[in-house]
Amino acid sequence: MKELLQLEKDFQRGRALVVAAIVCSFGISLTAIVLAFKYTDDFSKRIYLINRGEAIEATCGDITDNRPAEARYHVARFHELFFSVSPDPRSISDNMKKALFLCDESAQKLYNNLSEQDYYREMVQGNVTQKIRIDSVHTDMRSYPYRAITYATLTQDRATASIERQIITDTELIDINRSENSPNGYLMRNFHIVSSRITNQLTRY
Repeated sequence: MKELLQLEKDFQRGRALVVAAIVCSFGISLTAIVLAFKYTDDFSKRIYLINRGEAIEATCGDITDNRPAEARYHVARFHELFFSVSPDPRSISDNMKKALFLCDESAQKLYNNLSEQDYYREMVQGNVTQKIRIDSVHTDMRSYPYRAITYATLTQDRATASIERQIITDTELIDINRSENSPNGYLMRNFHIVSSRITNQLTRY
């Protein structure tokens, strides 16, 4: 009787070992398949460029991975075009045409208001140069349309004085087809200046 009980225990133990071996083999096989697919996917993203007989490795990724950076560049580029002013009417006009491709009619409205106030005419007549430095662009990509808040410093230089002004702007961003005029595939909407204040003023004699 004891021999039969021992035989039954040995049989159950052997069966458990077989089941464990099968489970381990399945797990190893599944892991190998997953790693193989991952390696194949990673390898398919590698591109080799030939430059003068030398192979240069490049990788490709999802286009959405870089969208926040593209949004910040789009907004910064608009500010550079819109707020950079030299005492040259043609330069102002050329920059404004490029800037208006990046934003909706809210930018055109602001430009018209400044023109009606003789802002650009006085800049040209006074030989004033205005430059902008983008301090930071904060984007919120969690909801659509996206939102961007820009902090920048405007510097106006003339023969008799130099004025620094800190501005804060707010805008929305929507996705559009990429084009030569909007290579990042964005369009700004409802652009407006939230704050504008003088932070430094230097008088020259």
